[in-house]
Amino acid sequence: MTFYCQPCAKLVCRECTITEHRQGRKHNPREIGDVAQKYKDELQTLVQKTLDTADALRNASYTIGKELSSIATNCQVEKTKIQEHFAQLKSKVEKAEMDVVDKLEEMEKTQKEPLVKEKETFEENLRCTEDGLQFCTDVLARNNDVEVIALGQQLEDRLKVLTAKQVKREALKKYITFNQHNTDMKCELELSCKPLVITDSPVESLPTTVVFRPQKGQVQGTPQVKVTSPGGQCVTLETIKISEGVFEAVWRPQTSGRHVVGVATGGGGESTREGGKRGWGRTSGKGVWSPLIVEVGSNNPVLTFGEKGSQQGQFDRPLDVAVWGDRLYVADTFNKRVQVFDLNGTFCSSFLTTSNPESVVIQTDGTVVVLCGGEVMKFSPSGDLLKKLDLEGHCTSIISLAVQTDGGVVVVDFDQNIFLFAEADGTLVKQVGGHQELLKAQKFNSISFVCVDNESNIVVSDTLQNCVQIFDVCLNFLNKFGVHGRQSHNVWGPTGVSADNRGNIVLANVGDKSDSCGVEHGKKLQVFRLDGTWVSTISSDGDRLNKPHGVAVTEDGHVFVVDYADHCVRKYRYM
Repeated sequence: MTFYCQPCAKLVCRECTITEHRQGRKHNPREIGDVAQKYKDELQTLVQKTLDTADALRNASYTIGKELSSIATNCQVEKTKIQEHFAQLKSKVEKAEMDVVDKLEEMEKTQKEPLVKEKETFEENLRCTEDGLQFCTDVLARNNDVEVIALGQQLEDRLKVLTAKQVKREALKKYITFNQHNTDMKCELELSCKPLVITDSPVESLPTTVVFRPQKGQVQGTPQVKVTSPGGQCVTLETIKISEGVFEAVWRPQTSGRHVVGVATGGGGESTREGGKRGWGRTSGKGVWSPLIVEVGSNNPVLTFGEKGSQQGQFDRPLDVAVWGDRLYVADTFNKRVQVFDLNGTFCSSFLTTSNPESVVIQTDGTVVVLCGGEVMKFSPSGDLLKKLDLEGHCTSIISLAVQTDGGVVVVDFDQNIFLFAEADGTLVKQVGGHQELLKAQKFNSISFVCVDNESNIVVSDTLQNCVQIFDVCLNFLNKFGVHGRQSHNVWGPTGVSADNRGNIVLANVGDKSDSCGVEHGKKLQVFRLDGTWVSTISSDGDRLNKPHGVAVTEDGHVFVVDYADHCVRKYRYM
């Protein structure tokens, strides 16, 4: 059956094309490959449209999940306020408290029920869409022309139905609010737009959005969001007006734990919390709105993998890491190899090196450049040794590598020098450091790591001087930043450094020699702007850093860091 007669909608053989289905007014036999290609093209277009519908369903389901979580958090906060209020009145208002709590739970249930049903509907639609999409994709992948012809119309109809599904819904706008009126002891719950809302669950060092919706007469001018951390430090966030009567501020908490988020009215109003500062205020005769009590989570690793050993996925004192596309390269130093993983930590491959690899970088074509025992070697993506760069006469003690966008290799020498070599033959272009003519601000003490940003600037970490120095592509000095200390923004023994395409520098700090971990001992990751502006600090409560070394950032705002004392790789979200 190698032909298909379209008017008859039948598969026919070659002999039939000259007998029963001969070309004419009633018959039009065509080779099956030509007919199948038409169906493939049409089905492929429908597959793409169905993918878009599946994405919309998935996003809607995810949004509903966040809204359900927001409802639960909101109701828990209001329940706490109710309990605190009635605890003061004790038995006199105990019955009233229970009545209001019961009403809150009833309102919570009433508010959640339609969203739960809506979420179930979207998830069911998503399952049907994914099933239909998978079936059609499998048929196309098998590339069986007969199967495509036989099932083509059925698949087309099914995909059209799935594609036609509309994903429309309105976002959650109202929250349950508890109101108390001290004059007559009257308490009530109502469903209204909450004056102050945290859109996400805050996490240390990561940005979250605070939305403020004052009612008329509450504040004059532009309000400012005010945050007090567990240690008592107070930070005022500038707000912007995003729509009529709605203001927004971006908050990046720098510590985990309980924070108080309020609004600075600037009017010197009364405080709404014990020990609070004036300015968290009273509205104009319309009751008092209280600041939010917000629990900020620790920025713990989203992924940790590896342990001491020599098997696949195990490490022995790893020193460096590099990201190229969807692959992660780890310099497994004392195992004398480079291991390759995907970005979820799944082992992919490995290749041996001639000696202990100390630094690893990836060129744009996938070539792996490795520093091994003072020698710079180039390997193919599959791990075959391509060549060694001839650097004798220029370098005495190489400690780190970086690759520029044009293929140039930046070599850092421990004896206080930076060298920039041509990619092909190792020809020296320029060197800097260790010269009398250099300004004091530019002299190096102990270089650890080097990286290149998206503008080809060269960023160097200086461990003993507790600083970072930046040079342009011609190795002209641009900037130096870093102050030694125990504060979150201070630098303490910087090692690994990596730059992302957003203009951020991610820096690892090894800290002091204390067995204790955490930011108080300098064991942390930091994010800076290129001009040295401190953005955030990561010091997780769980699975803490021990001896962070090389780091590498990803395009989706994550950073991998190797910990050579714990023989592992950790992955954090930093943006």
